[in-house]
Amino acid sequence: MTEGIFRDTMFLYRAVDDREFYSIMQTERFFCLPGGVGVKYFGKNYEDTLRFADMVINKNVVAIVEVEVLQSVVEKIGDFADVDSFIFRHGTVEIWEADIDEFNSAIIRIAHKF
Repeated sequence: MTEGIFRDTMFLYRAVDDREFYSIMQTERFFCLPGGVGVKYFGKNYEDTLRFADMVINKNVVAIVEVEVLQSVVEKIGDFADVDSFIFRHGTVEIWEADIDEFNSAIIRIAHKF
């Protein structure tokens, strides 16, 4: 994991479409849409997330956001499953809808990375 500005933070990356991008930038929060999968997937590495975003099947991806978040919270609520490990070589973190508010409260900053 890449350490953030503060020793107890980490960076995560999410490839997003335009609607999610504008929602995140305006609210500085992540949301799970009603009727959706109920989970947010984050890459633990920027290059992995960029590789994912560049795939043909992800034609709706318009940006990558970088979130700096308290590492202790992510370790407590995150699911460190190996999703698409051939793309996300450094791993992924899943944040379930039930934990999204706790995740949002642990955010230090969000940036438009790409």
